Amino acid sequence: MRSARDSDQPDEPSEIAAAFRAADVRLDPPPGRYEDLRHRAAARRRRRVIAVTAAVVLSAGGTTVVAAMARSGGGEQPPVAAEPPADDRHTAPSDGPAVLPTGDTDREGEREPDQDPEPEPGGGENERESPPASGPADGTTGSAGTVCAADALELAVEDPNAGAGSVMYTLVFTNTGDTTCSMTGYPGVSLLTAEGGEQIGAPAVRGPEGGDAERVELAPGETARAGLRLARAENYPAPECGPAPAAGLLVYPPDETDALFLPQEGVTGCTDDGVELLSVTVVR
Repeated sequence: MRSARDSDQPDEPSEIAAAFRAADVRLDPPPGRYEDLRHRAAARRRRRVIAVTAAVVLSAGGTTVVAAMARSGGGEQPPVAAEPPADDRHTAPSDGPAVLPTGDTDREGEREPDQDPEPEPGGGENERESPPASGPADGTTGSAGTVCAADALELAVEDPNAGAGSVMYTLVFTNTGDTTCSMTGYPGVSLLTAEGGEQIGAPAVRGPEGGDAERVELAPGETARAGLRLARAENYPAPECGPAPAAGLLVYPPDETDALFLPQEGVTGCTDDGVELLSVTVVR
């Protein structure tokens, strides 16, 4: 047995104890080894993350396909992709205000183009009525826009002037009515075999000598004039003219369908319509 005195004294070192109590000396890893191990460990972690993510995606896709097939009646119709999340369905904001479709917009293609309003009758040269004007100076009721009717006019010839190869006449229209009327443009003139008879040859052509047509207002008793030129039938060969005696002139006031007959003696016309003996100007 060891005494207490012996236990108080330290143990003497021995080779065996020294061997077991040798210092724990750690060696450094070879150069570059630690960095290589760290890179490999990081690569393994990335591969695991990718594998897990792929598994999750494939699992979610399979679930979507199965759910779509279940909704479509056991696969009779092709699968429908799942709707994207609510956040993904939001469209980008627009700078302008939103435009909502309306019933008028849907029917826009069915609308017919606007129809132009029918033109209102005007007071042209060929119109029966012209724009109203002031009444006659003598106080009688009437309208200056009313076309002078044939039954309210008296026709006469003024200052016949025989020239070389033709005769110049002045046709005088007198308003015999009790209202103011107007005349505009050219009268119509032709030769007749007799009053109420047949027309001889071509009617009068419109000559430029009188200028442009202007409206002439005639109060009761006032007159308007037009020039008439009558070429002599003797100026043309008989076979070309076909001369025939005329009893007078048939005259239509401007814009009128009723005519006045003016007897004239010693007038010869050409029955051939190709020979134009008459020429008339506008009323003034």
